[in-house]
Amino acid sequence: MKSLTDTVASRLHRVRKAKGMTLQQVADKAKTTLGQIHKLERSQRPLTTEWIERLANAMDVDPQELLNDAPPAPIRAIPLVGRIAAGNWREAVEHPLGHVHAANAPAGAFALEPDGDSMNKIVPAGGYVIIDPNEADLREGGVYAVMNAEGETTLKRYRSDPARLEPCSTNPAHATIKLGRESFSVLGRAINAVLTL
Repeated sequence: MKSLTDTVASRLHRVRKAKGMTLQQVADKAKTTLGQIHKLERSQRPLTTEWIERLANAMDVDPQELLNDAPPAPIRAIPLVGRIAAGNWREAVEHPLGHVHAANAPAGAFALEPDGDSMNKIVPAGGYVIIDPNEADLREGGVYAVMNAEGETTLKRYRSDPARLEPCSTNPAHATIKLGRESFSVLGRAINAVLTL
């Protein structure tokens, strides 16, 4: 099993190669010698926090890229398109409210501000939910934004047996919505909850 030092050294080598940099180029930018970089890449010298920061700066990468297997998740601005009932069915409020920043959001994703407390175990007050409209197939346990025939929307967890939309709330007053009596459409699956401070 590789040690943490060996793993980081291996990542250092991999990142340097991916950047198309030579040992000498990294050494020059890190203000050290080619031999020192060579030894760091081969775990012959300890990779301290100071070294990781110096090398990350020299290669113009986030230090986390040297410490973690996966690169940092890309963060993008998602349009905040309105509010959605987190309670009973309620008319959708669609007016752009700005943007919410979220990691790993797919193309077409949008944010909604829950109105109510029926989903406060998942999206606390003041939070936003990121919806992926490409995921409209209901899956057991998924949280979905749905709209009924009257244009009213709600955000709930889907349960399949029997088909229903369940609240995820600390408030016991919220009831399950049984499906099958009226038509509805799925706006998308909630893929993330974002809380701004």
